[in-house]
Amino acid sequence: MLESIKSPEQVKRLSEAEKCALADEIRRSLIETVSETGGHLASNLGVVELTIALHSAFDAPRDKLLFDVGHQAYAHKMLTGRFSLMKTLRQKDGLSGFPRMEESEYDCVNAGHASDALSLALGMARARDLQGESNHIVAVVGDGALTGGMCYEALNDAGQSKTKLIIVLNDNEMSISKNVGALSMHLTHMRQSSFYRSFKQSVRRLLTKLPRLGDRLTRVLIRLRDSVKSLFISDTFFNSLGIEYLGPIDGNNIGEMIKVFDKAKEADGPVVIHVVTQKGRGYLKAEERPDRYHGIAPFFVDSGEARKSAAKSAGEIAAQHLVRSAGKDTRIVAVTAAMLNGTGLKAFKKAFPERCFDVGIAEEHAVAMAAGMALNGLKPFVAVYSTFLQRAYDQVMMDACLNGANVTFLVDRAGLNGADGETHQGVFDIGFLRSVPNLTLACPSDGSEMRRMIDLSLEYNGPMAIRYPKEMKDDEREDTFSIGQWQEISKGTDGVIIAGGRMLKNALDAQDMLIKKDVKIGVINARFIKPMDEDMLLKAVRNYKRIFVLEDGAVSGGFGEGVNAFSVKNAGGRVHIIGVKDAFIAHASVSEQMQMLNMDANSVCEYVQKMCEEEINAASCR
Repeated sequence: MLESIKSPEQVKRLSEAEKCALADEIRRSLIETVSETGGHLASNLGVVELTIALHSAFDAPRDKLLFDVGHQAYAHKMLTGRFSLMKTLRQKDGLSGFPRMEESEYDCVNAGHASDALSLALGMARARDLQGESNHIVAVVGDGALTGGMCYEALNDAGQSKTKLIIVLNDNEMSISKNVGALSMHLTHMRQSSFYRSFKQSVRRLLTKLPRLGDRLTRVLIRLRDSVKSLFISDTFFNSLGIEYLGPIDGNNIGEMIKVFDKAKEADGPVVIHVVTQKGRGYLKAEERPDRYHGIAPFFVDSGEARKSAAKSAGEIAAQHLVRSAGKDTRIVAVTAAMLNGTGLKAFKKAFPERCFDVGIAEEHAVAMAAGMALNGLKPFVAVYSTFLQRAYDQVMMDACLNGANVTFLVDRAGLNGADGETHQGVFDIGFLRSVPNLTLACPSDGSEMRRMIDLSLEYNGPMAIRYPKEMKDDEREDTFSIGQWQEISKGTDGVIIAGGRMLKNALDAQDMLIKKDVKIGVINARFIKPMDEDMLLKAVRNYKRIFVLEDGAVSGGFGEGVNAFSVKNAGGRVHIIGVKDAFIAHASVSEQMQMLNMDANSVCEYVQKMCEEEINAASCR
């Protein structure tokens, strides 16, 4: 059926049996596709029936469907005319792994980060109301996203404003036994029925008209009702906010979900529909290890093993050294925001469970809490992806750096980040961290430098950030540099390339190519972005007519601009900056992105040679 489905209208016309068969077909296709392209598997397998039910009950694109994060929208893509393109998922110029407005009219927002769908949906609902329209706005939010503070801000606002909005809470962490599930379904059907709604309103109106006794009896009946329902369903929290709660609903029962969605359309205000799904459903290995198959590289379906051996995880290098250090230093604690596995902290959690804190999808809280820990004598390490640290910028500035708190940020996935695309590129951290007072910013090029920087952060009393990519070369040499100290790897006569972190290898490879072209370029390893090694930089701007800065981040506000400002101040030569252009970078492999942005070794070689030849020719003309 998938090959013939071009729009959700065709899904609506299927029988319930055909929709169940379609769900099986989608699952088989998901497993096959993700095994080839990599991507988010377990979450997508869990929402297949839910997605079919959504497109059966609602009229997208007139009705707006928002998927929080959007990593669970693969089935949505299949049912909205993109099935034939699924083989290009997360590939250069192919389908994004997240909803993208540029791809389809059925994607009403560009997604990628958690906990913002409710705010976006509420904004769309208010725009709808002000423009006199009557379509439905539906936000699909995972239970994990509810650990993020933005969800509660939006729920509070929606509840007090009574704006008509449908919220589908996708709960894939708990299961419903048959007894509780049947009773919950019965109570849900009662609350949804037109008779129940009108009867409830009539009783309330009648009781409030009775003098004295009416108000008192109303309160007693409400307390009794809530006490009974709370034994079976968790609606008290939402009802207290003024949001109607329906559920739990079996998220793998298409027919039941369609009935609930149809009834939810009749509500006059915000409604939460609690849907329980099974993460990884239909692929046993993902059912047993949904964490492992949440986001996964290409793998063999039969064995579940990766198609190629994984490179060394930089996060694991950092975490392993942190474990060794924590055995000697009882001040050390680790903090993460729902990224225990991704940042490598699972090893720390195993070694020191009482000193490892996963706060959920709450980066602001993680940073502020870590600052509080530091101000009270501990040494916290906050492991966080670069793209998610953006969400805690105020806390980095006000709570950590303004207070001089002794916090170290392990900024994982820094720089270009490959197939996850625009929402996950870690190219902005240099720009927003470099401007914050009191903060030291380091970028190791390999495991030895990483370990030395962690040791330096333990010796240092103040906020420090160590940024690194997903993967990193490791070795066991001893490094003895100090904070702010660069390394002059080689000298040249035609110019010098200043690079740090992952970009150092590109600089060295470009240098080798340039030697063959008789262009003599030196290389400096800028291990610290802030503070810069001003002594070494001063010698460079005085000795070299051409300085090339190669950085794995946005040029705007980046490291190169700092070098250029220093050069201008000290009457140095021209600074050429090679980095990420002023744009959001689409999904592709990291190597492809480097080529697209002219940051790979070949492109750097060509650019340096061109600049040297142009300046030499210009000088000879004069």
